[in-house]
Amino acid sequence: MLVTSLLLTRVLHLKKIITFAMKTKASDMENPFIYGVATSGKWFTDREEDAKRLSANFTHGINTIIISPRRWGKTSLVLKVAKQMTGKKIKVVNMDVFSCRSEDDFYRIFATEIIRQTSNKWDEWSDNARQFLSSLTPKISFGSDPIHDFSLSFNISDKRLLNEEVLNLPSKIALKKGIKIVVCIDEFQQISEFPDSVTFQKKLRSVWQL
Repeated sequence: MLVTSLLLTRVLHLKKIITFAMKTKASDMENPFIYGVATSGKWFTDREEDAKRLSANFTHGINTIIISPRRWGKTSLVLKVAKQMTGKKIKVVNMDVFSCRSEDDFYRIFATEIIRQTSNKWDEWSDNARQFLSSLTPKISFGSDPIHDFSLSFNISDKRLLNEEVLNLPSKIALKKGIKIVVCIDEFQQISEFPDSVTFQKKLRSVWQL
């Protein structure tokens, strides 16, 4: 009888909990997590040691590869550390190359984001593009929102010149402005889908190792 009584008490208690949960509206409960997008501020938790290490690598110019399953916060971690670098003589350029389907796409996005994110004003974009990519004669395009929508393209047959000029662009700007530039490439594995991907990787190495 004692066992039955305890069991009945627990069942009644459970019914109260279930009743309370049913009376609580979903709108009254705040989801403590954000999924599917980069997070910051109060939504970014933990990863303190990772952030310190990545910040040190940014400061000391150490090449870094971050590998993990999707949705584990790689982009959020990079953006958090990049924001911490604000105010120092380090400029962090972030770019996503997931949409790239070829070597030419990569060069176009790489050059566009380097110019756009290292220029203080939108009217400097075209001047810097012509100054630092003069040998390529870049085509400059502005969208419906010229303050944010800006892109470069190249019509050049000499791929060797295109490779060296674009990949050396961060170094040229860093030397001219007396700053350090850290380039963060999101979805970098996309280059494995390029035609002749191995040759393209060799091109990257031949320039960036210096």
